Formats: sequence, structure tokens, C-alpha cells
Amino acid sequence: MRAVQASGLLDSVQEPGFDSLTAVTARLLKCAASFISVVDGERDFYKSQHGFPEALAQARQMQGQTFCHFTLDRDEALVIHDTHSRPEWKAVPTVQSLGVRAYVGVPLKSGGENIGSFCVIDTVPRDWTADELETIRQLAASAARELDLRAALAAARQAAATARAQALSRERVLAVVAHDLRAPLQVIQLSAKLLQRSGGAGAPHETVTHRMLSAVGMMTAMVDSLLKSTDAPPHLQPVAASTLAADAVDMMTPMADKFSMSLVQEALPDATLQVDYGQLVRVLGNLIGNSLKYSPAGSTIRVAGNRRGDTIDITVTDNGVGMTDEEMARAFEPGWQSESAKARQDGVGLGLGIVKSLVEANQGQVRLESRPGMGTSVTISLPCS
Repeated sequence: MRAVQASGLLDSVQEPGFDSLTAVTARLLKCAASFISVVDGERDFYKSQHGFPEALAQARQMQGQTFCHFTLDRDEALVIHDTHSRPEWKAVPTVQSLGVRAYVGVPLKSGGENIGSFCVIDTVPRDWTADELETIRQLAASAARELDLRAALAAARQAAATARAQALSRERVLAVVAHDLRAPLQVIQLSAKLLQRSGGAGAPHETVTHRMLSAVGMMTAMVDSLLKSTDAPPHLQPVAASTLAADAVDMMTPMADKFSMSLVQEALPDATLQVDYGQLVRVLGNLIGNSLKYSPAGSTIRVAGNRRGDTIDITVTDNGVGMTDEEMARAFEPGWQSESAKARQDGVGLGLGIVKSLVEANQGQVRLESRPGMGTSVTISLPCS
């Protein structure tokens, strides 16, 4: 059945190449009809025919068992001189409905499997000669070559489509790099400016330096991750949920200060997750960055957590512009941007798409709640280790 579906013949339009073969066969052999059938379960689909009654020629299909079903398990042609000679032949419905008294069916293959047959029928018993059978085999071979050409063309088209998809994927990787590295770069920039302005040494400088080094580490991890195969699994390791939140908050604090906002981490449950640390800090950084971009000055962005059985929820909440139901339905589509995002002309619409793919790669889920003018909450749910 899989080979039948993959052949692309089922329910396809008539084609001159196949129609000429069946017409030539019927004329050369002076038989009642010649046809090419594709067997799909209990249905015969006729890719081409010459000599069928008008109703069947228009329908191009027949339900129930036909002689073509008997060819599916054969490597050689099925040759029947008289369908009345054996009870199983005489019981085939087309003996009555089409008056079939003689039949030859040569199996047709696609992908190495029989998918149907190249057939001739007559309405009188017929002692098929060796020359006639050889003619049928040669014409069936022509049909088989046509099928092989179709398969090769389909494979070439698939290869071209794959190449285009890979090229698009590379372009998206570049867009992801531009999107994801923007936040840590801003952290480094702001931290460097703080060092430049304050001068001296001491604890404040150590804190700022720590943030700069953390941001550089995150950038390195992002680049390493993007250079890996897209099929590479996450590097899972035990990480405390509170550590993920704290590191993401610490990384994004300079940006919150720049926008005159407060970034608050509330207490998270004491739980260990088996996740890719770099990917999850990246996820939370994305969510916090979105909240900072779409909230007014003076806002408070909260990072909180909750435990539900064997699952930990980490939620980033803001009181920004919010989203409509229609916008939420499309929020995780790569490349899609809300009207407010387009108005800012900031980013390429990959943030939440990245979040979803990374969370799911870590066996988690993402949930979005929002109302226009009332803010947004994004929750990532991850299994405890």
C-alpha cells in the first residue's frame, strides 16, 4: 500500500504516454480492451484504458476483486485462456459485468513492489500465442520504464525541495544568531559602560564583571549550539530550577535597568530539572527580553515558579501591551510578528518560535496567556528529574 501511495498514480489524470500504450496494445492484439490498473486495497484505479464501456471509462475505477488482484503476488504474467476453466476465475465479478473470458496481466512494480498490472482482456476464450504474450510483455516493459522515469523525476524534485529547505534553514540560522545574540551583546555593552563611568574597584565592579563574563559565556554557548547539527539532542544535565531563573534574571538585569524597569525573581520550588542549561537560560532570556521590549517604563517583570506533581512551571509575567486571541494563535510561528512588533521594526519574529522548539527539545511545553493592554504571561513546563 505504501508503494501504491508513493507512486503518485492513484487518482491521477490521464496521460498521453500511458494512453498510447494501451491503445497500441488493443489494436495489435485485436482484443476487447487493454488497460493499466493500480490496486489500492479493494479498489482498482485505471491509470489508462482502451476499450472499456463508457461508464467504466468515465469512472476510471472499480470496487471489489478483479483479476488484477491475482497479479500482485506474482513475478510473472498471469495468463488465462478461458476464465470459465477454473471456479476461482469464473467467480471473479468482471466475468459477468464485463464479459471477460480471456485475460493476461503483467505485474507492474514501483519502488520494488507490485502496485498493479498491465492487462489485456477479451470477451471470448483465447489461446494466447507466444508472440502475443511477448508483445504484451514488451509493451508492459514500456509502461514500467515510464513508471521508473516518473519515480526518478519525483526523486529529483524531492532532492531539489530538500536543497531549498536546507538553504532556507541556513538563512534562518543566521536570523536566529542575529536575534539571540542581541540581548547578551546589550548586556556586555551596558556593563562595560557602567565600568567606564564608575571607575575604581570593589564589589560593584565584581558584579558587573560577572555579568559581562556570563553574557560572553552565553554567546559562546549559543554559537556552539547553532554550529551543531540541527538533529543533535540537548546536552542534558541536572540543574536547579532556581539556578536557571537566577542566571537568566542576572543576565537580563542591565537591560531592565536601561529601560527603567524592575526585574524580580520570586521564590521557585526546590526542584532539579534534567535539561540543557544553555538552552533553557536562552529560553528565559528570550521571554524576559520580550517582556522588557513590550512593557512601559517603570514596569515590573516577574519570574516565578510553581510545582505541579512531577512538573515545574516557570512563568515570566509582564504588564505590557498584551496580545489578542488571534495574535496568540500565531505567536509561536517562526517569522510571524504582531502589529506592535512590526511597528517597533525590532527583530525578525523568531523569539517565541525559538522558545517553543527549545522547550519541546527538552521534553517540556509552553503556555501563553495574554490580554490586550493587560500584559502577557508565558509559562514553560518541564519535568523534574
